[in-house]
Amino acid sequence: MAPAPTPAASAKSLIISYDYKTKSISEQTSTMDAKDFMLSGGQGVYTAMRTICGGRRVFLLDDHLQRISNSHRMVLGDEEHQRDPEHWRNLLVPLIRRGLDSLKGGESNEDRKITVLVGSDHVSLQLTGLKAPQDGTCWAKFVCGRRENPEAKDLQWVHDREKLEKLIVPPINEVVLADPEGVPGARAYEGLSSNFFATRRVSNDKQPDYANFELLSAPLDCVLLGTIMKLVLRICERDCIKVVYDLRVDFGRWNGAFVSSTSRLVLPVSKIITDHGDHPMDKHDPLVLHLLESVRALAREQSTEI
Repeated sequence: MAPAPTPAASAKSLIISYDYKTKSISEQTSTMDAKDFMLSGGQGVYTAMRTICGGRRVFLLDDHLQRISNSHRMVLGDEEHQRDPEHWRNLLVPLIRRGLDSLKGGESNEDRKITVLVGSDHVSLQLTGLKAPQDGTCWAKFVCGRRENPEAKDLQWVHDREKLEKLIVPPINEVVLADPEGVPGARAYEGLSSNFFATRRVSNDKQPDYANFELLSAPLDCVLLGTIMKLVLRICERDCIKVVYDLRVDFGRWNGAFVSSTSRLVLPVSKIITDHGDHPMDKHDPLVLHLLESVRALAREQSTEI
């Protein structure tokens, strides 16, 4: 099983900024990681893209452009300043191409994370390297909480989650928001920067083995529908995998779990940590591994050359 990439914390990053008023472009290297870069963004919206296949193809570019358009309308826009995805394509693709050229993307066979910040008077993007966790799995920490406006990628959320991010200490890779532990009917929702899923066995005699499991997801109106989450749900529809949109916390019946995001793709969770104990998950869960391999197999098909 190929491990899922995560941002390389020690790598230098490249930041490119475009000023709407002057139409000027600036470029600088930085030691900031993606989190610090987003915290420096002030008011606005954001999205995080990634390259695949050695750094010249952007995964799910159209989805990200649509997300920027939608979030811009909800957070920054008004009727006189609507921006459709094609506007963002014309603006961002040349900036991404410039960044990849400066980093010689494609020559080093290293994929990049591309974080885009859109403000009222400028656009900034950061390119950093991606590296893989050692064993391709992670731990997740459950905490009490929910996002107020999950449909928009508002930079305010980056500031709101800063305190919770301090809980992310390896091997913990993500903090998952959930209802208070022990409350009847308590549900899990999403990670700080990912979507969260669990699996549950429903039979024993089907082939292939992953068909013996169903996927558990938070209701779509309760979470940010991430680009990789959309792809996971398309795969489930294609492969006739049942999806239950009710993520009630039931560690005793969950078999496997994973988080999904642009940088992680599908990253299996081997242990869930709560204030009342630890709960091991099957990191070799057949459905989790099927979704992981399916997402990777679709990566080139669902990417755009820059």
